[in-house]
Amino acid sequence: MAEYAILPFVKKLLFLSLVACGILGTARAQQLVSQAELVLESRPAKPVICYARPENMYTYVAPPAQFLNRTAGRPTADRARIEVNYIDFPANARAAFQKAVDIWQSQLFSPVVIRVEARWEPLAEGVLGAAGTTQIYRNLPGAPKSNIWYPAALAEKIAGQDLNGTNPDISAEFNSDINWYFGLEGIPPTGSYDLVSVVLHELGHGLGFIAAASYTDPPPATGAVASLNSSGFPWVFSTYIENGPGVRLAGNRLFPSPSTALADQFTSDDLYFGSPLVNAVTNNQRARLHAPPRFSSGSSISHLNEASYRAGDPNSLMTPRIGAAEAIQNPGPITLKMFDEMGWFNTAIRHNPSLRDTETAQDFVVRANVVSDGTIVAGSVRLFYRVDNGTDAPGATDTVLPMTAASGSTQYTATIPNPGLGRRVSYYISAADVETGRTYTAPGVLLTTDATTAQPRYQFFVGPDAVPPVLVHQPAAFIFADQLPLVITAQASDNIGVASVSVEYSVNSVARPSFNLTRQADNVTYRGSIASTAGAPIGAGDIIAYRLIARDASSNANQTVSPASGTYRVPVVSIKAPQASYVNNFNAITAATSPDFVGNGFSITQPTGFNDLAIHSAHPYPDANNTLIYQLLTPIIVATDPTKSTINFDEIVLVEPGTDGAPFPSADFFDYVVVEGSKDEGRTWQPVADGYDSRDREAWLAAYNSGIDAEQNSTAVGSPALFLPRAMNLRDNGFFLAGDVVRLRFRLFADPAAHGWGWAIDNLRIQDNTVTSLASELKKTGGLNVYPNPSEGKFTVQASFAKPTTGLQIIVRNNLGQVVLRQSLAGAQRELKQALDLSTLSAGMYMVSVGIEGDAAMRKILITK
Repeated sequence: MAEYAILPFVKKLLFLSLVACGILGTARAQQLVSQAELVLESRPAKPVICYARPENMYTYVAPPAQFLNRTAGRPTADRARIEVNYIDFPANARAAFQKAVDIWQSQLFSPVVIRVEARWEPLAEGVLGAAGTTQIYRNLPGAPKSNIWYPAALAEKIAGQDLNGTNPDISAEFNSDINWYFGLEGIPPTGSYDLVSVVLHELGHGLGFIAAASYTDPPPATGAVASLNSSGFPWVFSTYIENGPGVRLAGNRLFPSPSTALADQFTSDDLYFGSPLVNAVTNNQRARLHAPPRFSSGSSISHLNEASYRAGDPNSLMTPRIGAAEAIQNPGPITLKMFDEMGWFNTAIRHNPSLRDTETAQDFVVRANVVSDGTIVAGSVRLFYRVDNGTDAPGATDTVLPMTAASGSTQYTATIPNPGLGRRVSYYISAADVETGRTYTAPGVLLTTDATTAQPRYQFFVGPDAVPPVLVHQPAAFIFADQLPLVITAQASDNIGVASVSVEYSVNSVARPSFNLTRQADNVTYRGSIASTAGAPIGAGDIIAYRLIARDASSNANQTVSPASGTYRVPVVSIKAPQASYVNNFNAITAATSPDFVGNGFSITQPTGFNDLAIHSAHPYPDANNTLIYQLLTPIIVATDPTKSTINFDEIVLVEPGTDGAPFPSADFFDYVVVEGSKDEGRTWQPVADGYDSRDREAWLAAYNSGIDAEQNSTAVGSPALFLPRAMNLRDNGFFLAGDVVRLRFRLFADPAAHGWGWAIDNLRIQDNTVTSLASELKKTGGLNVYPNPSEGKFTVQASFAKPTTGLQIIVRNNLGQVVLRQSLAGAQRELKQALDLSTLSAGMYMVSVGIEGDAAMRKILITK
């Protein structure tokens, strides 16, 4: 993922780092930024959907003048270059797509090629297309705002470099079943949709017209909850959203993400894009956003208001629906100014904060590359700095130095005079442009929780260093004898520099010679291995104990030891002979030991309130990027008959739920549990089925949310009543084949934020031939029937089961595979007859499934209007 973010293991200096003070921080006038290297990461993103409006509008908005001048042969060069990878697009559709591309190229500037992947395929009824950025980035060089997500194309423009490689920056799909008008003239006939307009609209989302707003309906007692954040931070579009009174939503303590207060704003029909640049072209009328009383996923917030910008209005392109016989071949002045506000018109101050803490007093040269889409105000590139003794006294003032550049150069420099020893230096850089009158800074400004902004600062210390390195290491819970040697990887960093990372270790309490880990190319990772030596082998049954020592390069040789006390202990274990099946209800195993499993954070135990033994994670489980693993020591030989290659168990999952609709795996999935398999003796692992969290079942989600403490952790406790069945198939992911010898493990991942009670697993049955799938049972008892089909939305679901069955769900998915309805059935069901009201859904084809996750019968239904 690509985010420029401070490494979690960078030394914490004497002052608050950008992350520690909270990018959505307090209202302090200054915020200090640690002198950390920035590392490129990324986050995937979800698309925005554009719906068809069935009415014929008979309107036309002409392309912008810059595009018309270009096509008329006048000397107006494209300011951006967009390359499209077409997948299954007919030739006539490509010509229309290219016109939309040409229009955007005439309006935007970027030194980096914008790559688009466009698919032509059937989508849900009433959907014209869907598009969005593929990645989001934060804290990139030149960004006007710190700790704010920027979509890929805009991020690359601001950074002035390709961040995404050859991968697409924008992904878009268009409905091949629509009655399209492929002409370029903008005169779609009655009942047809102008492809140029729809492509122009969808590319607008991919270029940045997207808020990444989410909205969920938890149990009625708590009300709806909404969020503007992805992985804790808002998108740049969201930072301009304000309500009727003009109060900014993003990062505001009055509207935390997630919260019901924010959900109320999302459905208020009173949200706006607050922008001085927009106001300058609208006679101070704010751009009104689409915030209908009923939230529409993939549409609300990320569009302009349909009532304010009706068909034929020059600003109607980015409204949520495009009508038949409606052509809008112009982004419109409001959208273009919104884009300028977000950074498509920018003065980028690209500064590498390379000045590190040092024990040498000297002059310090600060350098920055300042590049503007306009004209830099003469003398506006300046360095603001202050020198103190390690305090951030109120009322402290800055010394201001002009930064100068050689004629024609964009490289500016200024020199901070020798501050002396025992002094901290903090600084930021500013510049202004003529066209917008805005002042830009590096670092970019922070949003504060009182709906204002604060100016962060870079900082470094000059003087004797007394702070030890930061050392991060994740020890192995165990190692199989056939996987030796034990590879040790650590990350170490220091503001002065890391001199060494060494390993002291013993085998079965007998000390062996220590050694240094080898620094890797990234200058942060260190790696080495503990292996057998001549006359001192290591094998099954041995215990390896070790600790790591990181020393910095300062005159004090400060050091950090991990663990802080004692040693890490790694048992060397043997794998058992492969079997065709494995069955265990865990009741014949003592609570203290489990001869069939090995791992960390799990045990076979009987917590208070439970009736018998089962696999339990720690309750509650630890967070902060912890991974708990419990591996079965008996490999499984995958069955030849795919109906027999099943894994069944009962479980309770009370782990932090991610954002509703977030794909697995992604940063917005938060905590999760997953069953994984390996067919290369544990070197690589593949999910048997996608991971899941408390959101997977309504009963779990309700339990998780029933008690939340001040730290946002769930205080709910699991009980036997929450056990629900799980079924999955080793063959479903396409990775495991008949005859493969597969090692299996249960894994719980916890991100750094909230946590819950955890995971419990009972009655494990792997390829147990006595287990019959629900889908097979339904076939024997008459199958699944959904009638009348087609209908206008009122259906009846009917099914018969061989025995009373609990944990059943009815799930309805659209043509995109998105869940549009999930209904849990209470109690045990044998003769099922359930009314299903889908009358609020758009016309089109849907899939209804009845069963439990991974084991369900399905039927296609058609909704007609």
